[in-house]
Amino acid sequence: MKDLVENRRRITLAKKLRIAGIVLRENGILWSALLGIYYTASTISQRAFAAMDARRKKKGIPGLNSRALNKAIWEAWDWKAGGEEWTPSEAWKASVIRCILEKHVPSNSSVLEIGPGGGRWTGHLIERAADFLAVDISESCVELCQKKFASSPRARFIVGSGNDLAGVPDASVDALWSFDVFVHINRKEVECYADEFLRVMRPGAVGIIHHGSVGGTLGGWRSNLTHEGMLDLLKQRGFQIVASFKEWQDGDVTHQAGLYQDIVTVFRRADR
Repeated sequence: MKDLVENRRRITLAKKLRIAGIVLRENGILWSALLGIYYTASTISQRAFAAMDARRKKKGIPGLNSRALNKAIWEAWDWKAGGEEWTPSEAWKASVIRCILEKHVPSNSSVLEIGPGGGRWTGHLIERAADFLAVDISESCVELCQKKFASSPRARFIVGSGNDLAGVPDASVDALWSFDVFVHINRKEVECYADEFLRVMRPGAVGIIHHGSVGGTLGGWRSNLTHEGMLDLLKQRGFQIVASFKEWQDGDVTHQAGLYQDIVTVFRRADR
């Protein structure tokens, strides 16, 4: 049905009337009326989003992606599902772990996770880590993870400000991981984080960041940062781009990084 609504501009009036007649004949007045409401609401919501996006760009306002709103939203989030509500399938998650996490996060390394949330990836990172530290803007997420991974003595969780890594020592990180986090962080804050990456990552350390690509124009509560913008921020600080992709191949299956053309970027701090 969503595809039909999105295709409405390419359907002539005569064809729309023919479709409407069939809908009414086969489904009755009430169901057809509800479809009309859905159709109208979809049109209004798309126009409203386009107007919001235009005003956000014109005025330079943060939308839903400011530090204050990110903190408030994640503090209020129901974490009973542990973040798995964003996992499209078990096969997809297993592929992320096998093809991305295990491929790029060295075993027995010092691992930093930014935004563990409900601990969706945390257990797998801890398994590969000699020591593990996670930073989250939400106190409730930190408390949740402290309880969830209390049996892991090498794991620590601290509250962050949303644009720095103040609790992370200089040159202490071998691998940095963040998934479903930077898609919601605006460029201004990502610039601050990129400076912090340079401070906390050891020479040769690797970073794996999941982020948006088109500046939030497709919805999904995405930030204003683009794919090119993220790459530029990293390159300006001397990081080497190892890979940057919106999909990957696992056997005969192609997996997507996200629902809104999201990207996974792997980068490395140069050896010095």
